Amino acid sequence: HGVFIPMLCMLPEAEVPIVQMSLVAGQDPKTHWDMGVALRPLREQGVLIVGSGLSFHNFKYFFARDGRSQEEGRKHSQAFAAWLTDTVTNPDLSPKEREERLLKWQSAPS
Repeated sequence: HGVFIPMLCMLPEAEVPIVQMSLVAGQDPKTHWDMGVALRPLREQGVLIVGSGLSFHNFKYFFARDGRSQEEGRKHSQAFAAWLTDTVTNPDLSPKEREERLLKWQSAPS
């Protein structure tokens, strides 16, 4: 999940300064939302902000060996991905509604 390998592939000469951030212990949604709000002015100044990693982690399914568990994991992952995609792209949601949904991500499907 680090930035080294993706950035090495994108910019092998390493001519761009990079700052890596990680999730805060406890994964409090409000803390992470506030981090995004704090970074917003950088984007407006032309700073590239790149996120990486998976939006759905369930190691029970991720490391499953049997087909039934793998299929169950895919269904959970797809349900969460559909919810997340709708939350961040639905033009009918207001910015406040989008924020509320994201802050309550733990009640999302799967």
